[in-house]
Amino acid sequence: MLQRMRLLAAVAAVAVVALVAQPATPALAAADSMTVDMSTYGGTPTYRASGFIYGLSTNGSTPSASLQSQLKVKTMRAGGSQIGCPNGGYVNGGYPARWNFIKAYYARARGTGAHFSLLVSGMWGSDGVCTVPRWPGDNGNWTEYTAFLNQLIADAKANGMTGPDVRWDLWNEPNIFFWGRTQSQYLEMIKRGTQQVRAAIPGAVIEGPSYAGVPASGNAWWNTYLDYVKANNVVPDIMSWHDLPGDPATDSANLAGMLSARGLSVAGESVNEYGAFGDEQQPGPSAWYIARLERCNCDGARANWGMVGQTPSLYDTMGWLVTANANQPMGQWWVYQRYASQTGRRTKITAGSSHDGTVFQDSAARRSVSVLGAKAGGAQGAIDIRYANLPSWLVSAGSVNVLVERMPSTNAYVNAPTVVSDGRATVSGNAITVSVNWASAKDAYAITLTP
Repeated sequence: MLQRMRLLAAVAAVAVVALVAQPATPALAAADSMTVDMSTYGGTPTYRASGFIYGLSTNGSTPSASLQSQLKVKTMRAGGSQIGCPNGGYVNGGYPARWNFIKAYYARARGTGAHFSLLVSGMWGSDGVCTVPRWPGDNGNWTEYTAFLNQLIADAKANGMTGPDVRWDLWNEPNIFFWGRTQSQYLEMIKRGTQQVRAAIPGAVIEGPSYAGVPASGNAWWNTYLDYVKANNVVPDIMSWHDLPGDPATDSANLAGMLSARGLSVAGESVNEYGAFGDEQQPGPSAWYIARLERCNCDGARANWGMVGQTPSLYDTMGWLVTANANQPMGQWWVYQRYASQTGRRTKITAGSSHDGTVFQDSAARRSVSVLGAKAGGAQGAIDIRYANLPSWLVSAGSVNVLVERMPSTNAYVNAPTVVSDGRATVSGNAITVSVNWASAKDAYAITLTP
């Protein structure tokens, strides 16, 4: 029975693709479309969009390392937030518990091939929940802040955290309640902190400003910040901001203009919180964000909010990729797993009005994998994906095998993507068009082409 069902599914898939390939056959107008140019490619996979903030237990043991390594996670970002609240962090005498947490997270990052963004503000005690009785530089006194950084730097050195796999993220979202003083006091803190870390750890990677929002040329906070870090020679190595929501590709282009106007350049960019909890942390928007991060060559870390004792908590779900407590893959985990399965060379894809994707082709493996999604609220209905200029190694007897999989939107366990169709598509004009019935913008799709 199972074999017969698979055969019927394959026959149905061939019929669907054949309809698309016949110009004379009436078809529903596409709600959106994307075009993949298989002749334009370059660059190997970096999996730079695979990351999250917090998301593991405080001892770094769950969810399992296997669930993380299967996604080839590249960014882990944390600073011990909420531990010991309401009186946690250095400023409240709660530094040791948070440092033990940092050691556990760094060990996990190192063991799974991720870099670790050390949130210094969380170590101080500023996490949006805990009481913060004093801020660095209050009343012009920087003694406590200097002593705090000396302690943190010494502990980092003692635990081998001096390489490029550690990024010093000096303060989280300083333009809102995570910083309780003026911007000028913040800027003085950033100058002192950057100089102190760089003096103690040559080659230390500094990340910032981790702004709550997107860079824009008309934003007074950003203009003041950029002018200051240039004037004081404390430009971060990695420029960071948060898309909650936003479009990393557009934001990166805006930032490029702001940096160019000042004669500045940075080693990289990081959207170290993306995807607001809710509709944006579903498979379709997750795949869309991956595509936009790939377009700007920006690193990314999924947002993750929650309170200890609540479900999900800050220390659970890897940024809402797995179920709370049970730690089982959800639909969006499979989006990142299919993203992690991409090998070969990144291939050009022209985005639709609300849909985008990441495409790689691998001539050695004779396979191309596309991970496709829609931004929150994107178009639903028939979505066309046209593959043009198919390479000869992908075509066999005038056709290509097309496997279409759906990663469903759900907050429950998903044991595998749903196979929508799996069959042959006839090549016409060295191209094929795959039409997906995209019933929900919250779903994501993977398309695998093989000879």
